[in-house]
Amino acid sequence: MEGEYKVGDLIYLNDFGRLVLDSNRLRIGIIIAGPLRMVYSYFPQNVDEDDFIFWCYDIIIGGDLITTVPEDFLELFTYEE
Repeated sequence: MEGEYKVGDLIYLNDFGRLVLDSNRLRIGIIIAGPLRMVYSYFPQNVDEDDFIFWCYDIIIGGDLITTVPEDFLELFTYEE
């Protein structure tokens, strides 16, 4: 399984991402690193299939670097006429 986005993609934070990360402002950003595979263990002493695994990225939005942004917070920016 690979991440959905790649370095250089233009993105914006979806509604949940804006609520959590960016004071609910809508701005376009760019992915500068990733995808990075992150593992969140519910029980740190036991490494098994109970772990929560997700992809995250480093992005720049409005001149600010935001690191380890989960893929679920992002949407691909597309321009349609």
